[in-house]
Amino acid sequence: MPTVTSAHSLLGSLCREADTSRQRCRQLLHCLQRCQDDRLGTRLRLELDHLHQRRRDLLSAARSWQRRGVRDQLALAFLIELCSRPLT
Repeated sequence: MPTVTSAHSLLGSLCREADTSRQRCRQLLHCLQRCQDDRLGTRLRLELDHLHQRRRDLLSAARSWQRRGVRDQLALAFLIELCSRPLT
């Protein structure tokens, strides 16, 4: 039975974060289409910008780990795929 290392746990957590972030971005885009309040729209756009930046940070980290030869290439490839997918 394989043991779970902290790297596996970290990559799994980051993959879940990337997927959750992607789902939240879709929700925000949907809300922005229907939003009629300027202040709410500003808050939604700020949250969306924050999520986009976090995804870029995750993608950058994953690519860096990939170049360094982190063992779990499959999990890294999955993280990169999640962070690279379009939101729509």
